[in-house]
Amino acid sequence: MATPERLETINQVLQQARNAPFYRERLPAKPLRSWEEFQRLPFTSKEDLRRHSPHGLVCVPAQELLQYHESSATTGTPVSVWYSRDDLAEIRDRFSAWGVGFMPGDRVLVRFPYALSTIGHFVHAAAQHRQACVIPADSRTSITPLPRVVDLMRKLQVTVLATISLSAVMIAEAAEMAGLDPRRDFPHLRAICCAGEPLTLHRRRYLEELWGVPVYDNYGMTETGPQAMDCHEQRLHPWQDHFWMEILDERLKRAVAPGEMGYLVVTSLSRRASPMIRYLTGDRVQRLEQPCGCGHPSTLRIRGRAEESLWVKDRPFDLWELEEIVYQLPSRRFWKAAAGPDGLHFIVEKEQGRDTLPPALLSQLEQQHGVRLTVELVPKGTLYDRKELISFGMLGKPVYLCTPQSLLEHRP
Repeated sequence: MATPERLETINQVLQQARNAPFYRERLPAKPLRSWEEFQRLPFTSKEDLRRHSPHGLVCVPAQELLQYHESSATTGTPVSVWYSRDDLAEIRDRFSAWGVGFMPGDRVLVRFPYALSTIGHFVHAAAQHRQACVIPADSRTSITPLPRVVDLMRKLQVTVLATISLSAVMIAEAAEMAGLDPRRDFPHLRAICCAGEPLTLHRRRYLEELWGVPVYDNYGMTETGPQAMDCHEQRLHPWQDHFWMEILDERLKRAVAPGEMGYLVVTSLSRRASPMIRYLTGDRVQRLEQPCGCGHPSTLRIRGRAEESLWVKDRPFDLWELEEIVYQLPSRRFWKAAAGPDGLHFIVEKEQGRDTLPPALLSQLEQQHGVRLTVELVPKGTLYDRKELISFGMLGKPVYLCTPQSLLEHRP
């Protein structure tokens, strides 16, 4: 809530942020007197962060910096982020309250990348803070290919698997290729923790169906650290004491009403080594003002990155809606989608050799989503080479969006 007390907290953050070269000339010298003045502050963009990395956003003395990370640089120059001891302690303490409930006796296999990424380190520290045992399996490495991950999970009696959602699907497939049933042959597994990519309701349900355990989500990014996490009821709640979240319309002029889709802009509410002031995350979200059984008043729904939406005529289809379509199909594991002038086009790998698409289902989906759909079911291995995946276990970022031409290139 936009209270005078919250504005005072923001003024304290702004005062510290002015020590950073980037913010020195961008922020007013005097404290803000109203929320109208706050809304006139300039946005911080990803390009701003790139131009001023690695040191331009640091606002504490160098001797206070304790940890360094970079974004993956998949879309350009990497963004640098520094964390102080206080930053890391705040994240660890808050993160350890994740709804999964890390506890002594847990064995948590962390299948996130560790090199320069943040999420693996944060989950590692949070689990150990609750005295759980951590198995740092890493990701994107030949040292722990998928068969070895499956073996570790069985012989070490892993209770919590922490990984991106697509990796959880691949681990399940590697287990199946070894003759195992993910629901039956991992009796100690009690939960899966996801982060690193949007987890839609549809993929969450699929993972729970695949593994037979609850799935807990976390939302954040390298630039900010975690911003929201699931409670024990598996609802994603924002860290309201750590970030001021604006959800703005497409023109970035006004806040949208609760439940409406908007673009997420975040401002740090704690004194970070690299604070974010009105940072344009690029994510489309909804904030639902529905009281949760855990006592939190609001829930976030992450719809996906705006730049990755597919447009058909004047209408965007984000990851949430694309997966809503895919997860009603007879095959759902691996797929690609593209927008054409006449609708959406999907290529989906068959899970069973006899999978077929009933015409009535396609007609029903077209009616539900108001767009023409073409769905091509292709043999297993068309989109992802199983030998390479099983040998190295490196999927990287899931590729579910592509051009119509690249769709044609994947046809058998």
